[in-house]
Amino acid sequence: TGPAGKIPQMGPRPDHINDPSYDPSKIDLEGLELLGPRQEKFLEEWTEDWTDSDMKCVLSQTAFCGAVHMHGSRNSRLLADLDCNGWPQTPSRRALALIRKARAVHLCGDQHLAVVVKHGIDQHGDGPFGFTGPALVNTIYGRWWHPEDEKPGPNPIPESPLPWTGEFKDGLGNKISMVAYANPENIKDEKKRADGFGIARFKKKTREVVFECWPRFSDVRDGNKAQFPGWPVTIQQEANDGRKAIAYLPEYRFRDGRDHVVQVIEETTGEVIYTTRSHKGSIRPKVFSNTKHTVRFGRNLPDEITLTQVQPLPIKSSLNDNHFIEI
Repeated sequence: TGPAGKIPQMGPRPDHINDPSYDPSKIDLEGLELLGPRQEKFLEEWTEDWTDSDMKCVLSQTAFCGAVHMHGSRNSRLLADLDCNGWPQTPSRRALALIRKARAVHLCGDQHLAVVVKHGIDQHGDGPFGFTGPALVNTIYGRWWHPEDEKPGPNPIPESPLPWTGEFKDGLGNKISMVAYANPENIKDEKKRADGFGIARFKKKTREVVFECWPRFSDVRDGNKAQFPGWPVTIQQEANDGRKAIAYLPEYRFRDGRDHVVQVIEETTGEVIYTTRSHKGSIRPKVFSNTKHTVRFGRNLPDEITLTQVQPLPIKSSLNDNHFIEI
């Protein structure tokens, strides 16, 4: 859905908002679509299919948030920019929830500003990480992350060289935790436009993802110090589901020593909480309620073994090595 004709124009063009009376909730209207039913169904099925996969990522053109303040010039501040996947907000959060089900990262471009954010769906930090790569050549349209109060948000990144990390809401009301950003130093100087390229390294042995962000004219032989300040960023695969565990299910150890697909379903609601692949031949699934769960296992799909009525264990008890089941 595009904004023209769907919401009142509140700025110089349908997707740019600078009206001081703007309320983000008033443009999150029922019936607006982002991915649409067909793509959401595809994503739902994709989260369960781990054929030849240990880790997952989602690719799209643009970001599921508006992690930008200044548009076009250092003095051009917008309240909100609808030219991103952060609007419409409800289907955007629905997409992030699907990405979280696979503990996937999100990789994109399009925003003219390199950032790493951790999305919040219900709470700050409970969603997946997103890496927006820089423009390869950023000669036309610069963008900047620059909070109006010039202060970090709550829970900023410890020892970051960047002043404005931490928890924020974007102009659409979406919760984001800013991890790193690469503002242009001087858009008129081709070596200071903050253009370049991004790399995502998937380390299957450790289940880590490393985001790298390199200036266009950098010499990679200089090592990490040649990257933009704040990079590289290393995250754990499991951190793409940032919800805090209330309890854990028993540890499952696989007799063949291989890693299998594990799906966790909350029985009261029937909701698939997540589907992932075990690591190092075992898994201790975290859960977010004390109700009973169904756990499904399989080689590439969760379609071979099903355990029902699995009672969660308190966090302290679940760490006891006696609480494991061989599969």
